[in-house]
Amino acid sequence: MEGSGGMQLFSIGIDDKDPCLKDLIYKKSSAYWMEGLDIEENRVGDLVFINYRTGHSYPPNKMAMIKDRIKIIIADILATIILEDLQSSMVQKIIQQEYFYFDKEDQDKILRDALAIMWGGRNPIANSEKIREQWRYRVWDRIMDHLNANDELVFDGFIRFRLKDFTRELENAVDRAVDELLIENEYNEFIKLLQYFVEIQDPKVDEVHVVLQDDKRYVLLDSNLKVIHNEMLEQLAREISDKEISHDDLLISSLITIAPCKITIHEYDKIKNVELLNTINNVFNGKVIMSNERITPKK
Repeated sequence: MEGSGGMQLFSIGIDDKDPCLKDLIYKKSSAYWMEGLDIEENRVGDLVFINYRTGHSYPPNKMAMIKDRIKIIIADILATIILEDLQSSMVQKIIQQEYFYFDKEDQDKILRDALAIMWGGRNPIANSEKIREQWRYRVWDRIMDHLNANDELVFDGFIRFRLKDFTRELENAVDRAVDELLIENEYNEFIKLLQYFVEIQDPKVDEVHVVLQDDKRYVLLDSNLKVIHNEMLEQLAREISDKEISHDDLLISSLITIAPCKITIHEYDKIKNVELLNTINNVFNGKVIMSNERITPKK
């Protein structure tokens, strides 16, 4: 696809330290190849210009049609590269600039989570595709707008000045991913602490059955399905009010105090607090059974 002569139509300037970008442009340009289109390069300082040329001379009307077609090709190519091929490296650059102090494992997680946040990956796929298509149109439209007024587009400068909102969205996604990572790390440390409290004490009973009552309070039963009466638990219940601590928190505290070898949570699907169930599972790893069975305390 290299050649000389004819007429130069458009040029894309890229940093000469970014050969991957140049390869991407060539590769995607080959998919749009049209008769009479040539591509050649020239270097100006630190930039390599990829020049789209016609190999022949055409009448003005024909040349205008060819030029319009090449504009669409370039807009398609660059929009695809930005939204599909470079988004990961753009996010990685933000992480390395702003959050370089995280280790590689955490940086990799931030990268994955930021991209998921950016494209709505935690929502239904249809929503993700909608967000991506909206951004693709914005980027494509701005490239076309630029090429309507200029025959030359410097790639890094275009992203820096014409796609500030896109870059800002990526930065916001990274910030949210970091916040979620910090919360997750704090949660994991909290779980480790609760696990330690459980490990250092002897079980008060071997088995506990957890029953959610109609008033949203929990009842703890022993292996004989009798209500567990524990002086520490009763004292804990007396000292706190509903406003100071939730029934869910009281359940966690009670289970940690008893430190049973086995926990069965009955009619668990009625418990709407999924985080509560996850916490119990994590603290009492391997000791928890989720049951749909309904039971009644024995007198």
